[in-house]
Amino acid sequence: MAKRTRRGSSGRVTPPARVWPEDEPGLPPLEGIVAALDGFTQVGDRSPLEIELQISQFLGQLGAGAAPPGPGEPDHEELLNGIVELCLHHLEQSPPRVVIDFLWVLDAFDPGWLAWPLHERLAAASLPARPAWAMDVGQAEVRSAHRVEHETGDGYDIALVARHRSAEKDHVVAVYVDRTLGGLATDLLVHDDAEEYLRLSDDADGMGIVDLDPGVAGATIDEAVDATLAAGVPAAVADGFSPQWAVVEHYVAKLPAGGQPLALPAVATPEECAAVVDRFLAGLDGMAHRKDRDLLVDAVTFVAEELGGDPLRWSAPVTQLILGGWLPLSGFDDDVVRRFPKVLRAFVPWAHREHGWGDRYLPEALEVVRAAEAGELPGPSQGGGQVEILEQAVAAGVDLDDEAALDAFLDDYLDDE
Repeated sequence: MAKRTRRGSSGRVTPPARVWPEDEPGLPPLEGIVAALDGFTQVGDRSPLEIELQISQFLGQLGAGAAPPGPGEPDHEELLNGIVELCLHHLEQSPPRVVIDFLWVLDAFDPGWLAWPLHERLAAASLPARPAWAMDVGQAEVRSAHRVEHETGDGYDIALVARHRSAEKDHVVAVYVDRTLGGLATDLLVHDDAEEYLRLSDDADGMGIVDLDPGVAGATIDEAVDATLAAGVPAAVADGFSPQWAVVEHYVAKLPAGGQPLALPAVATPEECAAVVDRFLAGLDGMAHRKDRDLLVDAVTFVAEELGGDPLRWSAPVTQLILGGWLPLSGFDDDVVRRFPKVLRAFVPWAHREHGWGDRYLPEALEVVRAAEAGELPGPSQGGGQVEILEQAVAAGVDLDDEAALDAFLDDYLDDE
């Protein structure tokens, strides 16, 4: 998968296609633009981080960090350049204050998509000097990077700690990488107090924090975000992804290029997975379930090969994915499928003990088993929510990096619906 180009601050040229032709008499109307810029009213009263979040949210509304537009529809870069062009036409005509403030914010943040020489146009305009509040926007320094992960291993945050020169404290920009969904970036987070974020993470049961090389952090975020964008920003991604995508891109662009992403966990072999199952079936916990060995071996192998490499990692999300997604598609006879939750009621506690978790996370996993036994889990043809569709793709063994395979799955899913 091609890496995203790092943002640059040079080489911008005026686009050949214009929203408002040069020979058109008069000025283009600004009413609609002014209304769209309402979020930038009195923007100078906010902190640099709040301003960065505001411009990121605005760019998200234009489609940045979202699924590609339909055929013939403009993308976020075209929309942004069109808005900037209309604003520049009014630059010497005393436009509303919000228009000028928006342009100052955009110049300071520089998303890297502008085809107009905005900085030069602002400098040449009959405007007061760049306002003091804009001086620190886009200028935060990334001070450290960390991986924040729960011991169940369902996913982890890559957290960048940064600070603006005018700020009293560090802040955090973080990306959640979801192992149960093929390593996609499924959530983005900005926290205005890095010390609090790290303290709360460190204090939480089962959480661990590891320092990362900034280049490794950047490459890991690149890989996860690339996978999400290649999948068309699927429905399983959190609602906050698009509004905060541009600010994450902005901070990742500050990191050294050329790093290698975090290595994937080693994947247990089919023989190792079968040995795990046989060890369970040989004990008191498993001897009553020996007739279901084949199904259990297939389930454990799927967990290892598709959900993070470890055949004993049966957290609540993994258990739900197996029972609600993979099991109905497994191809086993109905009577075998119906009794499998009972098999997992014995196997999951055993796996937790073998993993060293004890019963710390067992109630949540067994609640999933109970819901399956009661018929309360949505199956592959149920639920079209933000998590279910992509979980079903993973449960069906679809490689989320394979765009053709994912498109085929979604086509079949929509046909079934």
